[in-house]
Amino acid sequence: MISIIGGHYANGRSALKTSCSFEVVRTGVKGHQKELQSIPLTCIPRFVETLLNKKELVINNLDDIKEIMPATYELKKDQEVASFFDIILNNKDGEPIGFLALQYCKINSVNFNREERNEILKLKFFIEENLEKMVMKK
Repeated sequence: MISIIGGHYANGRSALKTSCSFEVVRTGVKGHQKELQSIPLTCIPRFVETLLNKKELVINNLDDIKEIMPATYELKKDQEVASFFDIILNNKDGEPIGFLALQYCKINSVNFNREERNEILKLKFFIEENLEKMVMKK
């Protein structure tokens, strides 16, 4: 899942929201892209603050965030997520523009070895580079 942050209200004021712009799920797993559109960042403030500060978030058991990030807990619980790994996507200036989310239906699924982590980082850099190219075309 790739979420992009941004947008503006009709009055031109910044509307910091996140939307799932791309989603891939395994056979038999329900997708949630349609309901993950234009979610105000103010609805998930602790998640956003933590992700921005740490640059990535590893949660192996969703229950671990139930008290500290209740809105994120409920959002992910409704999607039947049990563990997840989210990592910030940046533009060429290093500014956060979204995040890549790897979500799992089972707990303790975020245990990547070095090779798997490197593949995730390659995907992150590929997305960042191509988002930049798409912006340059406009």
